[in-house]
Amino acid sequence: MSEPAEETPAKKPYEPPPPPPGKEVLVSVRGVDKIYTKGGETVYALHNINLDIYRNEYVSIMGPSGSGKSTLFNMVGALDVPSAGQVSVGGVSLPSLRSSELSYFRCKHIGYVFQSYNLIPWLTALGNVMLPLTFLGVPEKEAQERAKHVLELVGLGHRLDHTPGECSGGQQQRIAVARALANDPSIILADEPTANLDQKTGQEIIELMKQLCVSEGVTVITATHDFKMLKASDRIVWIKGGNVSKVEDVSNLDIRVGGVSESDYNE
Repeated sequence: MSEPAEETPAKKPYEPPPPPPGKEVLVSVRGVDKIYTKGGETVYALHNINLDIYRNEYVSIMGPSGSGKSTLFNMVGALDVPSAGQVSVGGVSLPSLRSSELSYFRCKHIGYVFQSYNLIPWLTALGNVMLPLTFLGVPEKEAQERAKHVLELVGLGHRLDHTPGECSGGQQQRIAVARALANDPSIILADEPTANLDQKTGQEIIELMKQLCVSEGVTVITATHDFKMLKASDRIVWIKGGNVSKVEDVSNLDIRVGGVSESDYNE
């Protein structure tokens, strides 16, 4: 659900630097506004957002409730369209796509992992992972083989015939990660994927997604408050008041157990 901005948009928008050598821009956001009218008043959920996300990197988006974090997340995931500006993924302009084209684009190029798993309770792990392939019209035998492969990738090759209710929370989230990988997407969008997991299991999911980012060449973008996830990231995007307030390489931050130093967060 989209969220209103918490304060007046900043006057000087963040400007992405040129990509480092060897880095390719996969997601480009330029001049994006998301505007709502509430009681006759114009409210910016996002204002003049500029951001680049590189192929094969792990990015965490952070911000307080009402900052516009979820709205930006939805824009990148083709779940919402901007009021103004441009969002492109792999050179494809998302605002220019019709609704049916957006649906196909999401199914083909973007995998989603949610904090509540969103699995179909009466389907097996294999059946849940096959769903996005079925929607794309992949033949059943091919879809089954692909689903088996990605379940093995996430360590659940022995759970193919188990329903979500027969699996632990961590196993259910692994099924969700496998489902997100099924269509060999360019991007995995993970919305608070460790929120419903204990610390040990959450750490395992974080390590799994980092491993997949490297081994499968997928870009991982997560909205999170989990500082363990920040440590696994390549970069952190800070959202405040509907703006990108800061983008920082994790190597430049002082990330400790329980948080980021106040100077890093508030700078």
